[in-house]
Amino acid sequence: MNSYFRRLLLFSFILSILVTFLVYMYIGKLGSKKENRYFVKVLVANTNIPKGTVIEKKMLREIELPKDSLQQGYIRDYSLVLGKFAKENIIKDEIILIGKLQSEKIDELSFNIDENYRALSVSVTGDTGVSYLLKPGDYVDVIVFLSEKRENNRVIRSDIAKVILQNIKVLAVDRNMTRQNNPKDDGKIPTRFFVTLQVPAQDVEKLVLAEDIGKIKLSLRANKSTDIINSNGAVEADFFINKEEKYIYYKVKKGDTLRNISRVFYGHPDNYDLLKEINNIKDENIIVPNMIIKVPVSKK
Repeated sequence: MNSYFRRLLLFSFILSILVTFLVYMYIGKLGSKKENRYFVKVLVANTNIPKGTVIEKKMLREIELPKDSLQQGYIRDYSLVLGKFAKENIIKDEIILIGKLQSEKIDELSFNIDENYRALSVSVTGDTGVSYLLKPGDYVDVIVFLSEKRENNRVIRSDIAKVILQNIKVLAVDRNMTRQNNPKDDGKIPTRFFVTLQVPAQDVEKLVLAEDIGKIKLSLRANKSTDIINSNGAVEADFFINKEEKYIYYKVKKGDTLRNISRVFYGHPDNYDLLKEINNIKDENIIVPNMIIKVPVSKK
């Protein structure tokens, strides 16, 4: 029995030496193979790069990989990538391949919209759309006209024109997204056409409502104009203010009424209707402290 266990122990010892030797030889071959592999630097995405994005250096980084493991089209030189457009989505750590890049901007509307904006088309005519002279890349202001509103034979809102959006980019006119003239353009102004605007996301609902309840007009801005004008809108009473008059902006105090304000500026209370009309105030008794009232006064 003891002899049997001695033989078993000797066999196990020899087997363990053999296994160790084979493992050592295998690891040695792997190391030798690794030493013989040729590594190259390649460019990979440092972050997710959405389709249509202009590629910048901060979006890329270099890593070393075995050349025999790379597929055709890998890129090693930054100059071949920077300024190009991603033809499709590229995920973080993905190898940049030449086939996923293009030199020209992707001519698809969704890739021409800035972040936090939406594209919205409005239907216009020659007189409301600047006589079909708008081109993609122009900037416009959006004006809405609301007609008089009555309730129980009482006027609760006079006719008013109001600028509701300013410095809005034109993305397309009908289906044209470039500034080149449409070859089918015969010089005639279409009866009705569409202008697609780039609208701040928070103002989309405002524009949709304005188009539904009023009449939209587009006002073309001068090239590179960025000024923003604060306006309370224009009402009919503004037409009858003498050219030699100007406005004073009066801050309402506690206890003020339109009649009192009229008395202060004109010496009598009779012009309260004018103040009510100019400031689009529905109820003369509902004015609150710190409210700003526009008061027409003669220039000295």
